Amino acid sequence: MTAAQAVRAEQAEQAGQTPQEPQTEQPAQTLATERHGGTLVVFEGSRRMLWSRPAPGRWRPVGIWPQAADAAALTAHLAARRNVLVVLDGAEHTVSLLAEELAAAPASVRRLVPGPDHPDEPVDVRIPVLDWLPGPLRRPGVELLRTGAELMRRTPAALLPPLLTDEFDPARPHLRFVLRTQRYGVGAGRLADAVGHLFGPAPRPRYV
Repeated sequence: MTAAQAVRAEQAEQAGQTPQEPQTEQPAQTLATERHGGTLVVFEGSRRMLWSRPAPGRWRPVGIWPQAADAAALTAHLAARRNVLVVLDGAEHTVSLLAEELAAAPASVRRLVPGPDHPDEPVDVRIPVLDWLPGPLRRPGVELLRTGAELMRRTPAALLPPLLTDEFDPARPHLRFVLRTQRYGVGAGRLADAVGHLFGPAPRPRYV
């Protein structure tokens, strides 16, 4: 499976489909965000590598989210204290690109490749974790990654909830973080339920 196909599989899962289900129509570009009502959901990790589909069966990297227009909209969204849910997927995120994919990639992608030389073999591109958030807003997400990784190391997978959540902070009720504990299992319906619970009037426990 190529990197672009992996991203499409994850997006299909988030939409409540299995990755094997045939798609009648594929989008021209992959997405790193979704809207659930007035809440912006950001998928931190490999989904921030954006891909376009210039032809059926062909994908090429076109940038890292947020791009300029996304960044401006995000800044306005946060400044207005509108809801943002960040879905974390671990502390390290790399996307493997083939040599021809890297050659066609924009500078925003190529600058993330370590070293000046790129042999004719797959190259790992590391996606910086939460680099799109200001430091004070980034820290709760980084802390959730640390504590969540520790919890997952000592807890059998069967006993883990699909999502771990950050601590509710009345100073930033509009920004919440959740950490996925499994590769699959949080479809669009369950994610919408989590959004409604975390930003609604109901009590907010640490786990959903």
